[in-house]
Amino acid sequence: MSRIRKGEIRVGQPLPWTVYDSNGLLLLCKGFIINSERQLDSLIERGLYSNKISAPPKAQAPEENKPPSPFKVLDQFQPRLKRICEDLKTGQQPDIPERILRFGSDLQRLCSCDAEAVLGAVHLIHEGQHTIAHSLHAAILTELFLRAMGISAEDRLSILAAALTHDIGMMDVHDLIYKQQAPLSDEQWAKVHRHPERSVAILEKAGIIDGIWLETVLHHHERLDGSGYPFGLKDEDIFFPARALAIVDIYGAMIKQRAYRESFQANEALREIFLKRAGALDEQLVKIFVKELGIFPPGVFVRLKNREIAVVTHRSGVATSPIAHAIIGPRGAPLSKSIKRDTRNTEFAIHEQVPRENALSINLCSLWGYA
Repeated sequence: MSRIRKGEIRVGQPLPWTVYDSNGLLLLCKGFIINSERQLDSLIERGLYSNKISAPPKAQAPEENKPPSPFKVLDQFQPRLKRICEDLKTGQQPDIPERILRFGSDLQRLCSCDAEAVLGAVHLIHEGQHTIAHSLHAAILTELFLRAMGISAEDRLSILAAALTHDIGMMDVHDLIYKQQAPLSDEQWAKVHRHPERSVAILEKAGIIDGIWLETVLHHHERLDGSGYPFGLKDEDIFFPARALAIVDIYGAMIKQRAYRESFQANEALREIFLKRAGALDEQLVKIFVKELGIFPPGVFVRLKNREIAVVTHRSGVATSPIAHAIIGPRGAPLSKSIKRDTRNTEFAIHEQVPRENALSINLCSLWGYA
């Protein structure tokens, strides 16, 4: 691979190649549009590489521009975010703010490459340390949520950084609570209620001065009806990005299993947020969030009208009728190869969402076309 110079790519124009960093990690997909000179300068400084060789005849063209599986990229993101969080807690690394923002930019690019697969990962991949997985998923949902509102990539980045670090102040107790079956002790409740302030203190100590980032972290547990914490703020006193992160944080927690309860199914979690938490959450933002995910978002399991069990893989533009891939036949036997089903077709309409069987093995790369 050869290094890309600044004059070879332009702001506002599609990239002619898929590009990577010096370690071979995917940075940008072919066709991605860089939005600002600042973003371009940051990428060039980091180092962009591509296979910029003359293309052979079409019949012999290699698949060099096909991006790697988002699932494999996300496998690299978890340990990377864990290292950042550990360094953030110690406060001994001077470049932490830049590392977090760079991580956020990488996550934005991954979501731009294949939002459907990345959203599928949020619902299907829950392995790893709870706080790290939850923060990563919160950032993915935040990116897609804010993008649906038309907020620019540059403006989204501070809020994305807040999503990645919003629980840093209770990282240890969070992982303990996740595995705990007994009710929280008074001491644990006190730590939970203090964690937004403690998170901000950790971020400030690390040299973070971005007001949007800090205020979003500080207020993400405030509620419009005054029932939140740490300050019991109400209505317009709550920062807009914090309102958005509150919705994401609640949804991300609900769809994950805890020691003391089963996970909510995606449609149940969305219904709970939309109906039962009215007054506490921003109603307009909730509507945008539900519309963006769809009633059956990528990664959930559904039973079709023909009795097949399928995994939703792509949104279709119709909230109740996504694209799915059948993996279990109508008689309950696993299919040797998944079959694409458009649930807008009445024959394959969704009958209900069903929980995933833990013993069921599925090939995510194959379902999303990366096999």
